[in-house]
This record gives sequence, C-alpha cells and structure tokens, in this order.
Amino acid sequence: MDQPYISVIVTAYNRRRYLSFALRSLEAQTLPRDKFEVVVVKNFEDKESDSIISRNGWKDVYNDDPYYGRMMLAALEESKGDVITVLDDDDLYTDNRLEKVYKAFTSYERLTYFHNSQTIIDDDGNALKRSPLSKNLVGESPVLIDVNKLHIFAKKHGMSVIDVILKTLRVGADINSSSLAVRRSALEVNAHLLRELPAGFDVFAFVSSVKAGGLMYFTDERLTLYRVHGENWTARPAKGEGKGAYLKLARNSFLAINVYRLISSRLLNDDINEYLCIERLNKGALQLLPLPELGALPPELRLSLSDIKLALRCYKIEVEDLLDVIFIMGNALLGPLLASPRGRLVVGKLLESVVEALTTKRALRDSLR
Repeated sequence: MDQPYISVIVTAYNRRRYLSFALRSLEAQTLPRDKFEVVVVKNFEDKESDSIISRNGWKDVYNDDPYYGRMMLAALEESKGDVITVLDDDDLYTDNRLEKVYKAFTSYERLTYFHNSQTIIDDDGNALKRSPLSKNLVGESPVLIDVNKLHIFAKKHGMSVIDVILKTLRVGADINSSSLAVRRSALEVNAHLLRELPAGFDVFAFVSSVKAGGLMYFTDERLTLYRVHGENWTARPAKGEGKGAYLKLARNSFLAINVYRLISSRLLNDDINEYLCIERLNKGALQLLPLPELGALPPELRLSLSDIKLALRCYKIEVEDLLDVIFIMGNALLGPLLASPRGRLVVGKLLESVVEALTTKRALRDSLR
C-alpha cells in the first residue's frame, strides 16, 4: 500500500466493551482503504477486536501507560499519515466521516484543523434527542477561517484567538477527540509535551493548530457518534450518591488542573485565555470536596488573592461570568480553612444547609403561586 494520507488512531485503556463497535465503524468507511491506515493503541487483548484488527492488517500497539498523551505519542511514532484523526474506543464514526476529512484537507492546502458535530448515543448505541457538543455560531456550515487573520481581530478586542473562536465562531471546537482531525506538522511541533499530558488531547490538538496558523474547517455535520455512559460521566454527584462519585470528581478535577496548566503555561505562555481561567475554577471545585482522602491541599492546588485578580481579568474579557468571580473570591478568602480536610467538611456542611434552605424557600414560593 502507498503511504496513507490519513492515520486513524484508536485508543483504549482497560475498557474492552465498546472497542469492537468502534473498529467496525472504521471497516464501514466509504473512503478507499489505500487512503487511510489504522493504529490501535491499547493495554489488553480482546479476541473480537484483535480479530478485526488482524483481518484488516491494521497496526496493534501495546501501551500500558495511563497518560493519554503518551498513548497518543506511541501511536504517532507508528503512524505515517499527513493528517491525524482520532477515534476513542467508546465512540463511532459515520460511514462517510473519513471521506469528508479527506476531501477537506485535499481541497485546502493550508488546512490545519477539522472539526465536526456529533450525534449523542446511549450506552447501547441508541441515538438520543440531545444537542451536539459542538455547533457553529455564525449561521452557516461549513465555516472556513484563517487563523492568521483572526489575530488582528483578537488584538483589537483584547482577546486571545482561542477565545474568539470558541465564543464567536464555534462552541465546542475543542471538544471530543473523535470529532477532530489535525495536520501532523501542527502536532509534531509540540509532541514532546504529550509525555506530560494526562488527558485532554482534544484541547491540546486544537491549541496546537491555533498556534500553527493556517485554516480551520468547522462543519455541523454529525459525523461522530459520541457515547454517554457511566464511565465518562463527570457531573457533580447528587446528594446520596456516595463517596465514590466524589472521588471520581476529585480525580477529574486533578486531571483538568494538570491539563489546563500545561496548555496555559507551555503552549500559550500564560496569556489570558479560557483555559487559564478554567484551571482556577477546577481548583475551586477541588477545594470544596468534603473528602478526607485528599489530605491537606498544597498551595499550588489552592486559590489565593492573585487568583481573584485573574478572575476579574477573565470577567473583563467575558471568559467568566460574575458568579464565577464570586465563586473564586469566596474560595480564595476561605483558602486557609479549605486547605484541611476538617475545614472542607465544615464548609461543605454549611453550603449544603444554605442550598437546602434556598431550595425549600423556592419550593414554598412556587407552591403559593
């Protein structure tokens, strides 16, 4: 086979259940087989999935590193395509997705980044009546933008190009690795940082593409089937759901802090942007978790007075709203108390009482209408 134009990287870690469905969606692609290759990176053997990989002559790379970035780096070293696209083990492609990616990149020589919308499916693969994670904001599809020209607009309005794209052009342009495709050259410049990336490859690829410049292609076509299930649920647990849910939320907060810190400091040089602001919000969320297992939080995981100043800057450029600023201010002022397990428990109970009182008052008011 001649060198493929597209490399599809499939990742799976400790999860066998969905992988064979993802691989079958690649078998169904309408793009000719000589135009793409598949590199599967996983840390287990699975009879059904391994059979699919073998009969198609796809690459099977063993990697037992829990860092998602390191799995991606291992796959990049094995791949040959000029364009890199990703398929998470629990997602699916529509049968024409790779054909759409191929057409976009071959039509625009300067194209660096491609992103499509999603159909949301449940654990069993049934489509849900839910809006996609990503959507164009300018009333048309597809949208083709020149990142180099956006710098002028961003500078004029005191914003980062990142925030211009996410707030005025496409919401969720950096969400879901299975919905993106990126020029290899844009990734290779920063590939060394993948060793430090525990999660968030979608954000990493998006920011790397912005830094590389060139064109970005955004389509509202739902070319990815995004599966929602218990293992990717990250919402705050409801009362009574148990300590396990809080431990998972703590883990997700740790991951988010590390991802956004890496991207903000190493890729964006601490310029004011959405990711720098979100990192602080995740610190605040971590400080409020009533978990003795977290122990005493070190200073780098606590909010301080300097974070209030940053929050006000984020508010000024409309990256955060007023409630976010109040949230950060409160956490920063209570920082010494929230650093200890006992302090977090006391504050947590106070917050629960306040929320319960407000809920009761609202219910009473609604009953009297």
